[in-house]
Amino acid sequence: MKLLKYIFFLFLILIIGVSIYIATLDGNYNINKSRMIKAPVEVVFNEVNDFKNWENWGPWYELDSTITASFPDNTSGIGASYTWTGADGNGSMETLSIIPNKEIIQQIDFGTGTKPEVYWQFNVVNKNTEVTWGMKGKSGFMEKAYWLTQGGIKKNMTPMYERGLELLNNYITKEMEKHTIEIKGIVDYGGGYYLYQTTACKFSEIDKKTEEMFPLIMNYMKENNIQPAGKPFTITHKWDEENGTIMFSTCIPVSERIVTTGDVLTGFIKPQKMFKTLFTGNYKYLPDAWKTAFKNLYTENLKELPNAEPLEVYLVNQEDTPNPAKWVTEIYIPIE
Repeated sequence: MKLLKYIFFLFLILIIGVSIYIATLDGNYNINKSRMIKAPVEVVFNEVNDFKNWENWGPWYELDSTITASFPDNTSGIGASYTWTGADGNGSMETLSIIPNKEIIQQIDFGTGTKPEVYWQFNVVNKNTEVTWGMKGKSGFMEKAYWLTQGGIKKNMTPMYERGLELLNNYITKEMEKHTIEIKGIVDYGGGYYLYQTTACKFSEIDKKTEEMFPLIMNYMKENNIQPAGKPFTITHKWDEENGTIMFSTCIPVSERIVTTGDVLTGFIKPQKMFKTLFTGNYKYLPDAWKTAFKNLYTENLKELPNAEPLEVYLVNQEDTPNPAKWVTEIYIPIE
């Protein structure tokens, strides 16, 4: 009987000792991981800012296939929230504050009594985005006891954030590569006046020249209070595949003929029949769209006009959205 009492008292002392040890443990934590994503900061921020998007890359879905998320009407911005149920329990999250393209602060509730802060930081680095995802808070007694048996909160949560950022990077990269080509066929192109600048360069210099020329035309229009009458476009005058050179004009449509001065000139496109192709996606895939356009033109037994000067109209461009998967370009080939 005495032996049982000793065992009981030893066990009690052990429990008290462990409890005291757990109670004296520092419950404060701040866990985070960072990753560089090759995407505009607006694209990355918008992806994270909407809770509905988290189903595309949340690492917990890999660990628990039973997780079911529920969403209210508001899933992005301040006050956005969502809840979930799964094999390991239920939870909820709410967005407390945001600084667009800079920071998101959220609060997560695992139903344990404490509500840690989840934070996101977005930094632009050479046109790419460095994303930091973290969580900080203070564990209660039961949480400290649980994490003590699991090897520590940092050991368990750090791989989760690391995997989540990897999945986020993979998803955004894949989405930004999406592109489509749609043949529209013969259309009546209305034509009209436009302001333009012309240059000749190597194929490799096209983007650089375009980025220089369009702002010059826009500044001229702003200085002279001239309003655009449509979306910017380019005209290809000469394309020399053998030597890798091109002569082209960057153009902005206007509603009437304008007498200009300096390097900005006025041009006119007459109404004519065109073969139209609609391309959606990153400009780096435009050569594929042009090949498809000409292939279909020839398949339909149509002929390009002699000395034709095709157009690219940037219907939705970089000024409208930073996401290249949403850029929309119209291709027009003059036909007989």
